[in-house]
Amino acid sequence: MIHQLLDELRASIRRPQFVVVAALIVIVPPVSGVASLSGYALDHWMSYATIMFDGLGLLFPLLVTLLTQPRLLDEWSNTYANSVRTRVAPAQYFRTKLASSAMLAGAVFLTATALSLLVARLTYTDHGYGVASAGPIETRFPLSQLWALSPALYVIAFCLWVGLVAASVGIWCTLLTALVSNRFVALVAPLVLWTAVQFGLAVIGLEELSLPPFRFHLIQQPIWTEFVGLIAITVASAAMLYIVRKSDYQSPGIVRP
Repeated sequence: MIHQLLDELRASIRRPQFVVVAALIVIVPPVSGVASLSGYALDHWMSYATIMFDGLGLLFPLLVTLLTQPRLLDEWSNTYANSVRTRVAPAQYFRTKLASSAMLAGAVFLTATALSLLVARLTYTDHGYGVASAGPIETRFPLSQLWALSPALYVIAFCLWVGLVAASVGIWCTLLTALVSNRFVALVAPLVLWTAVQFGLAVIGLEELSLPPFRFHLIQQPIWTEFVGLIAITVASAAMLYIVRKSDYQSPGIVRP
């Protein structure tokens, strides 16, 4: 499986579409932050970093989809998946697709997060206004309770957390693609479902359980609330994987007419 996974990763990162989307995810947030800094008087570089994450948070599931799914949509739009069954066990083939999506999404978003935090730290300025602190960092942002132990620990933990959530969403998107026969619906379904969940939680007054990882629109919540969304994504993915396995890996999204 390792050999197949490496082949899958190489084939994915060589696609121009992947390179473009990955570059946009990594480069646009810090560039947009630097470009907009002159319009803000912020009290700390972490406040500056949250501006960079606005777009990533808003479009997160769509960006993961565009990063990981186009190659699968092309591959599963013909008889390729059926022909592969004669050479590779269907379960192994599908596990490779899941692992590839997870690794690609996790790596790109971890890199994007680390770069944005680095750029924020290096380019932050309050333009000489002497902006008063809005409060201790450890009481203001997702997971920033860790800042009290070490700022470096917080930065590392948050980058890894974003990468982990992105990897989980990559798996979730791949399973949705495997279950949905319509290519367009498969592309937009993650964003629509994600937005519906966020909206539903807001309506019933449970915003603190909103989906991770870019929850900068909330006042700081206990760390455990970050994991609720990840657990929900994992449970949903497990349920969809069960359906795909029951179909003998010939679900509507994998074997399209």
